Amino acid sequence: MKNTFFPVFLLCLVLPACRQEPEGFKELDLNPFGLPFSILAPDSAEVIPKDYGVMRDITVRKGEDFFIQIFEFEAPRTDAAGEKLRQLQTVREDPFFHEVIREDEHGFIYATRPDSLQTYYDFRHIRMAGTKELIFQTGLVGRFSLEEVKKMYKAVK
Repeated sequence: MKNTFFPVFLLCLVLPACRQEPEGFKELDLNPFGLPFSILAPDSAEVIPKDYGVMRDITVRKGEDFFIQIFEFEAPRTDAAGEKLRQLQTVREDPFFHEVIREDEHGFIYATRPDSLQTYYDFRHIRMAGTKELIFQTGLVGRFSLEEVKKMYKAVK
């Protein structure tokens, strides 16, 4: 019997269709909203674009446990890795910053603690699209569990 694991594994590294979708999520094409890519989202997620002139805010939301905001603006530099480091530095300067839970080349998941009883989770993921810089994060309103944030982070990668 021929071992097909290795070729399939290599294909999954280069084909976005092979990425593991969180349960109940499907591909959501953001091209109709001016973003040249797709993310994963729960079925029937609502997309709300807002244009503020100097930047756009594209919200993708479904219920109380899936709320992603994508901030798009002209990139002063085309350096996603550098912007990720700048975002990480900004987050670490927050007086309530607690810890980085996960970090990769283009983003991170982190926790803040406003007091000893509460922990909040959020993420940043940076992507370049031509001359545009995109910063993905949890919605500005809401509290999310670590598992919810991990799903949202995985959905935008």
